[in-house]
This record gives sequence, C-alpha cells and structure tokens, in this order.
Amino acid sequence: MSDSPALSCDHQLNQLAFQRAVTGMAFLSADGFFIAVNSSFSRLVGSGPDELIGAHVDTLDSRSEPPLPSSGSDWLASYSLEKPSEKHIAGPGGTALWAEISLGEYEVASGQANAPVYLMQLQDITKRKRAQLAEASWRTSEQIYRAITEHCTDIISKHTLDGLFQYVSPSVRLLLGYEPEELTGTSIYDYFHPDDLCLLDTAVDELASYTSLKLPPYRMRHKDGSYVWMETHLNAIADASEPALELVCVSRDVTERKNMENQLRKTNELLQKISSIDSLTGVANRRGFDENYAKEWRHGLRFSTPLSLILLDIDYFKNFNDNCGHHEGDACLRQVAEALKRAAKRPGDLIARYGGEEFVVVLPITDERGAAYVAERLRQEVELLALPHPSSEVSAYVTVSLGHATMVPARDLSSRELLVRADQALYRAKQEGRNRSRAYRPG
Repeated sequence: MSDSPALSCDHQLNQLAFQRAVTGMAFLSADGFFIAVNSSFSRLVGSGPDELIGAHVDTLDSRSEPPLPSSGSDWLASYSLEKPSEKHIAGPGGTALWAEISLGEYEVASGQANAPVYLMQLQDITKRKRAQLAEASWRTSEQIYRAITEHCTDIISKHTLDGLFQYVSPSVRLLLGYEPEELTGTSIYDYFHPDDLCLLDTAVDELASYTSLKLPPYRMRHKDGSYVWMETHLNAIADASEPALELVCVSRDVTERKNMENQLRKTNELLQKISSIDSLTGVANRRGFDENYAKEWRHGLRFSTPLSLILLDIDYFKNFNDNCGHHEGDACLRQVAEALKRAAKRPGDLIARYGGEEFVVVLPITDERGAAYVAERLRQEVELLALPHPSSEVSAYVTVSLGHATMVPARDLSSRELLVRADQALYRAKQEGRNRSRAYRPG
C-alpha cells in the first residue's frame, strides 16, 4: 500500500527544510558513518555530500582515510548528547575552524527493531572563539605586564602630555620615598631639579617628531628633600587622530653611576692640573704655559684684544747656586714664585716656570701700559724679599730682569712672535744693567 499524499508531502517538506537549513546538519548511523548531509554542513567542512556520505565522522578531525571504530559506540565518547560541545575541526581547503556541535539521538524503524540515528548540528564559531582566545591572551598579557610593573625595580609611570602622573609603580617607594598615591595627579615638573627643567621642555618638543626618546641624566627630588640622579626612557602612546596622547616612562636610579662619573671627572681634572704644575715652585710648568698661551692667543684673535707677555730671569742665579748650594737655590726659586703671585693676581693672569731660573707671565686683555705696570710690580716684589745674594754683580739681594711685549693677535701673525719680542726685551734689560724691566722696541 503506497504512502498517503499527506505523508509524501510532509516528507518532501522535511527534506527541503533539511537541505535549506542555515545550520549545518548531518545524520549519522549508530557506528558513526554519515547517512545524509545538508549543503550548509558540506560548505562548513569543505567537502561535498558524495565525499561525506559513507565516510566516518572521524574525518572531521583527521581528513584522512577514516579508521573504522573498534566498536560501534566508540566515536560517541568525544561528543555530548546533553549539551553542545566545542571542537577544533578541519575546514575548507585544509583550514581549521572552531565548531559548536550538537548531537541528538533518534530511533527509526529498521526491519524487526528500532535502530538509533544521530542528528549532528554544526555551527562555525571560529570568530567568537578567536575573540575569546584573544581576550584571554590579552588578560594573561595584562597580568604578566602588571606583575612586571609591580615588581620591577625601575619606576614605571604614565603621564598626561602636560606632565601629570596617572600611574606610578610601587618601586617609587624605594627609589624616591613616595607612596604611589602621593604622586598620582601631581605634576612631574614639581619634582625636577630647577636646573634640569629644560630637559623636560626639550623632550616635549622632540616628541612631536619621535615616539620614543631617552632623557639624559637629571635630578629628581626625594621625599626627604635630597635629589636622586635618574635616567628615563619616554614612549608616547598615540593613535591615528592624535600624534601623542599619553607618555609611558621607565626611570632608573643612576646616582651611583653619576657619582662615579663626577669623581672620575674630578680625578682627571686633578691629574690634568698636577701635570700642568711645576712641582718645585707650585706655578704652572712649561706644558701649562703652552696650553694657556694657545688658548689666550685664540681668544685675542677672536675678539681682537691685546695680549701681553713678560719674560723674567733671576739675575746671576748660576752664581747663587754655586755659592749657596742647590738646596738654597730651590728655596730661592720658590720664594720668587710666591712674590710673582702677589704681583700678578688677576684671575686670568698666568705665571709659569719657563725653564731653570726663567719665568713667564701671560697677561690677557692687557695693553703695553698695563704690561709695563705689572712688570715693575713683579720686579719690586722680588726685591722686597731681601734674599741675600753675595755673588750678584748688581745688588746685595736677589733681583730679576724683565722684558715685556704686547700684540693684538691676527691671522697673519705667529703666536711665537710675541715670545720672541718679549725675549728681545729681556735681553735689552740685561744689557742695560739688570734689575729692571724693558718693553720691546723694534729695530
């Protein structure tokens, strides 16, 4: 007896609904083989009905020849009949997708007994799953970064563009003595050493062109009022509409390093000074003179200012050494050097031992008249020492002869010319009887 027209119509409607359903649907036999699949199911897994019907459900995972299950119900172990399960399955072209799979059990008449048939419904949840995974990853990253921030020994801080603290890591307690809450909402400008504020203004200007930069060492006020040397890396947080919205800073204490640098600089300066000082007299040595004279010559050349030199000799000093001994000769040199210091005492004046018993005095921005005045002062100060000189041919006491010369440095002149002129003036003072000063005269 044939089916009634009503039943036949229902059957066709059911088939049409099955095939047109947006949800991927498939019927499976009790042992897990596909009996029927709709077009949505085929599209989602990337295989046509001809490939799937007769294939085992394991092909959703492996896409290889399906192994036959050892028992008919083994495949059900990986699915739930009570609630949808999420599975990572192979999609079109070998791609992977996340699917939410619902499995329902039905009984259909088959011969003498009812046989179970399973309806599998499959929905693509790849986008949702990726969003969940991304969110979980972001939360994990946030936890990691927060752990780093909370336990990092450097100070990590976030600021508005005008310098207000929005966040400060707990390490600020150890490095600067403040609680993080004390700084939040205050301006970083309030903690900078006044002499270093220009570094912040420069950094703000440079951030218009760069998204990150490093501040050179600066001083920041500790809660106890002292200052700590810090070094900071700044990074601008920006988006497409604004070049910079916030600043994230990583700052570290470099006080120990800065103190070492300062100590090294002072040591180098001391060594430089020692290397330029005559150990016997305490005035500059020949090296110190050469460096100072070259500097003052350049200064006079740049500003067209006069530069004067005075060369002086202790009169008959060889006789002094021969009669009084070298020990007394050294004492004489030291006392003469002290007398010269008293006579040429402007901050810019330099007195140097030029060699043996000869001294040189550099007088920057000094004309001939000024040089003559200083030269006479030098001569008088030495004479006032009243150091006995039994073998002098000019006085019963130690005296000096001096020659001075003045030039305005120019590019077509050699700096040695001024030394030559002062030496010629000294020779003239000796020729005219010693214990006197003479200016250079050409010819």
